[in-house]
Amino acid sequence: MEETHGSRELSTAQSLQFLACVRFGRVVFSRYALPTIRPVNHFIDDDTIVIHANPGISLTSDRQVVAYEADTIDHDTLLGWCVIVTGTAEEVEDPDEIARCREMLPATLPGSRDRIIRIYPDIVTGVEYMETTAAVGNSDQNRQPPV
Repeated sequence: MEETHGSRELSTAQSLQFLACVRFGRVVFSRYALPTIRPVNHFIDDDTIVIHANPGISLTSDRQVVAYEADTIDHDTLLGWCVIVTGTAEEVEDPDEIARCREMLPATLPGSRDRIIRIYPDIVTGVEYMETTAAVGNSDQNRQPPV
């Protein structure tokens, strides 16, 4: 039997669960009116995404629309997932909240961790790439992300 690949859309809750399983992703923001992408560390805090913003991430002090993307796709099997979040970002300014976020954020990428940014998702999309035989055998919508 020939195995083929398929995909399934993820719900918002499933997408955030997948994001919670990885330590970094990519934030997309506007710099000089052009899209700019930077890798950052993150953690999921309730239904928001909290990231370190080094000096190269030129978010304004006002709320700014950003995108956030993380994925895990195996180069050999082409199986995995991708989640994209679009929402507004604002700098965390409360000292107690900054301290709490710094404790929660993994320090896996090099660079300064001067600022903490919280992304409030407006649009969350996710897709999982799988073998169609697995998709037929496991149609459970509450499936947990792979660890």
